[in-house]
Amino acid sequence: MNIRIWKSIAMATGVLGLLATTALSEVKLPSTAKLLTKAEIISAYGGTTSKWEHPNSDKLIGTAVLNKEMTAAKGTWASGKDKGNWESKITFKGDQYCWATRIEKSKKFNKPVCNIIYLDGKVAYELDPKTKKILSVNTIQ
Repeated sequence: MNIRIWKSIAMATGVLGLLATTALSEVKLPSTAKLLTKAEIISAYGGTTSKWEHPNSDKLIGTAVLNKEMTAAKGTWASGKDKGNWESKITFKGDQYCWATRIEKSKKFNKPVCNIIYLDGKVAYELDPKTKKILSVNTIQ
């Protein structure tokens, strides 16, 4: 598998991923989106299925299925002709949503990555807490 794809999955499989935005320009955070707390993230995402997309970076797309407790997730990813399955361990660092991901057949999880989550209706936006750049756009099904 292409190392760029693996790094992208490891960096932004925010599990909460999805959306169907095929915009040619960078996706921006809507002014109506609300920053979520840990309790709100668990309430919004626990036990859900979503679709995700990385519209501002590598153009990966996929699905995510999160357990009710928000401790684990699994799903699919695709980039061009490359595709596969992944799984994540979920933790929280304050109100930041953190996950360590591995692709199928890999024995090791990557180092945990933490993001902040904004929600606008059924569409969630995962942002890097330092740069505030949108990493993943996710639609809850």
